[in-house]
Formats: sequence, C-alpha cells, structure tokens
Amino acid sequence: MTLTVKNTNHEAPVVTLFGQLDDGTYVAKKMHEDEVPYAKYWKNALGQVMVYIVPDAAQLDAIVQALNEGRLDYNTLQDYGSAGGGNSILPV
Repeated sequence: MTLTVKNTNHEAPVVTLFGQLDDGTYVAKKMHEDEVPYAKYWKNALGQVMVYIVPDAAQLDAIVQALNEGRLDYNTLQDYGSAGGGNSILPV
C-alpha cells in the first residue's frame, strides 16, 4: 500500500521529526522547521531525522505504525519530502 503525503513549502516550512527509540519503537511529531532541536527531542531516542513532509494526523499514525511494524524502513525516510511543495508517496 502507498500513502500520498504533502511536502512542505518554503513559505511556511513545517517538517516531521521521526525518532527511533531505545526500546525499538518509533515516534513522530510535526513542527515548524525552526523549532526542531539540535539535541534529541525524545530523551530515550537513539536517533532522529527531519523529513520535509506534512502528513495529517491519520497519515502520521499510518507512517509510525508502518515503521513500528517493519513495513517502512526508518533509514529511507529522508528519501521522501521536499521544501518545494508537491507530494511524496510512501510505501506503508
């Protein structure tokens, strides 16, 4: 299954921050680009990536669920998104 998600735009850049936690699960949060911390957002995060996509709540839940179920590879998240608008198609 695929999911079409809007990309951000350069006029009002909103991004999605994804985190890989130390218990093997994944989380995500949408925020303005200038709010993304340089340090870890989640204290128990092993890593985090910022992706230039703006999913709605249902899409974000589906993406996180796909990550947690192993249907979407965390290491490929930055292959999606753009600051120039348009859409990204994620294999969830």
